[in-house]
Amino acid sequence: MSRAVVRLLTVFALVATALALPGAGTTPASTAQAADLRYFDAGNIISDAVFFDGLAMDRGAVQTFLSTKGAACVAGEMPCLKDYRQNTADQSGDAYCSTYRGAANETAASILVKIGAACRVNPRVLLVLLQKEQGLVTGTRPSATRYTKATGFACPDTSACNPAFSGFVSQVYFAARQFQRYAAGVAGSYRAGRDNKVHYHPDLTRCGSSMVYISNKATAGLYSYTPYQPNAAALAAGYREGDSCSSYGNRNFWNYFTDWFGSTQSQGGGAIYLRYQEAGGADGPLGAPATTFVCGLTGGGCFQQFARGAIYWSPRTGAHVVTDSIRHRWGLLRWETGTLGYPTSDTWCGLAGGACFQQFQGGSLYATSPTATAYLVRGGIRDRWAAEGYENGTLGFPTSDENCGLPGGGCFSEFQKGSIYWSPRTEAQVVLPDIRTGWATVGYEGGALGYPTNSTRCGLAESGCFQRFQGGMVHHTPATGSQVTRGVFRTRWSDLGSANGILGYPTDAEYCGLRSGGCFQTFENGSLYRSSSTGPHAVTGEVLEGWAARRYEAGPLGYPVGDTYCGLTGGGCFQPFQGGYLYWTADTGAHLVRGGIFERWGAHGWEGGRLGYPTSDEYCGLARGGCFETFTGGSIYYTPATGAHSVSGVIMDAWASQGYETGRWGYPKSEPRKTATGLAQVFTGGTATYTAATGEVTFR
Repeated sequence: MSRAVVRLLTVFALVATALALPGAGTTPASTAQAADLRYFDAGNIISDAVFFDGLAMDRGAVQTFLSTKGAACVAGEMPCLKDYRQNTADQSGDAYCSTYRGAANETAASILVKIGAACRVNPRVLLVLLQKEQGLVTGTRPSATRYTKATGFACPDTSACNPAFSGFVSQVYFAARQFQRYAAGVAGSYRAGRDNKVHYHPDLTRCGSSMVYISNKATAGLYSYTPYQPNAAALAAGYREGDSCSSYGNRNFWNYFTDWFGSTQSQGGGAIYLRYQEAGGADGPLGAPATTFVCGLTGGGCFQQFARGAIYWSPRTGAHVVTDSIRHRWGLLRWETGTLGYPTSDTWCGLAGGACFQQFQGGSLYATSPTATAYLVRGGIRDRWAAEGYENGTLGFPTSDENCGLPGGGCFSEFQKGSIYWSPRTEAQVVLPDIRTGWATVGYEGGALGYPTNSTRCGLAESGCFQRFQGGMVHHTPATGSQVTRGVFRTRWSDLGSANGILGYPTDAEYCGLRSGGCFQTFENGSLYRSSSTGPHAVTGEVLEGWAARRYEAGPLGYPVGDTYCGLTGGGCFQPFQGGYLYWTADTGAHLVRGGIFERWGAHGWEGGRLGYPTSDEYCGLARGGCFETFTGGSIYYTPATGAHSVSGVIMDAWASQGYETGRWGYPKSEPRKTATGLAQVFTGGTATYTAATGEVTFR
């Protein structure tokens, strides 16, 4: 920054009552803020802009300051600083300080201002240095020693001061010059722009250190000058003593500077003025000033209004332009005292379609045009939106502020093409409209599904999309709509290959209220059924149709106890149920086999045996409690007294001609057995014998 600009800023700031510099008729108390050590930043004790502002005060301002702060001072061995005078000699300039022209009977104020200008160090810094080292600004009855080592330059903690630099003017001049040497990197042990180990106390072993990222040359210089940082006890103590590991030099520097002159980071008025000029001044988009600088905002901030906007400044965020609907919305959110805090960027209207945005400490505001409503996006939701490509990505622009107060501390924001939901446990996840429709059916985050645990993902078969939630999943296709799967049904469906498996996509929600605590859910190619005792099983295809024809779980079969299985002989399928089995082929249809008949059929090798597939369901109501079922290769008859036995071929034909179980043969009591001449089978009324040579069946 040029001296001309600094001087201009100084003059400009003097007209703003909230930022008036100390001068004639103005006490430092009118600008100083009480130091709050919560704002002490070990890596940025003072900014370069403030520290190296050699023209920040003129002679009159310094003299007034000394007279005010030293009002109670009484001369001792030496005069008070406000009254101090000495003859000074010329000091040749070098790379660090320009030439100092000596004069007779110079005041301390004159010396401080001239050295500040020559060495480009803020006179306020020099005043604070004199105070923190020797208490010369506010002390009374000063001794000669205090002037001899006024700034502590060349006075190490472990040895005597170097007499070559003793005396007030030498102490101030060479201290200021040393800070320029630190800034140039030719002296000092600490460097800006990187982590530095900074100790808490000269007792290095006992009190330790921490790594500090030093952000500027001024702060690095302070550590090179006084190589300790305050510990927590020192910061908590204000100006008082902390504990045995506390050191106070840099803490007191920050305390005094803040108490006497305000922020160590920047002068708000000057920063606002510079930003206004950078923005084009009165001929720029802001237009003419509408107010002077107004300071005293939270965090030491300042602002100035203009015809078409405002500039806000704080020590932590700098000066930024706020305009149009974004400024209006920020105001509704309570300006810098609200959720957003101070702006950290200017309003910028160069997004797609002329949209605008601005970043703030607590989030961002976006508007689709300079006059459209601006909406707040922040935190995890903003991070997720960023990952999706901001307004150019999946979601488009926000259409609502962040809404919080959901169960579990959750929040959500609406966007043009979807939503983002956040909770502490699940973080921020995108929910697209089709998936959200399904989620809504079970009560959003307050329902069975809870919060999403990943973002909506599309690109599945049949143009499908899905999303996982704490309590299940939602799937969507254009054909099936949005459907929820959860609990044991979701697990079983997943085991069966989800949408790519035998069931395809869900077509409806889970429905409960069936007998025995049962539930079911339909899918493209079948259904899942469960009960309190059977667990979830898939029923598909013609087996499902056969079960339906037998009244589902309310019929003789009850609930499935296994999944539909196909791939049997002849392209057959089967499924086990509580009450038996359903077997299906294209030729025979679906038929129930159960109990003793099923066991007998199994003994013959089921569908792979001589009986083949069933061609009817079991039929009961015969004489003496009998039942029968037909198969492609014969029949099986059952009574409690005789058990289940198969009848087939010529013996079956002969038995039929005698009236089946109602004739004199009665029920079969055994399986057909081979004989030397053919076959024989025992019935309750006798034995049927088949002779292969004659083709006859006899009965005795």
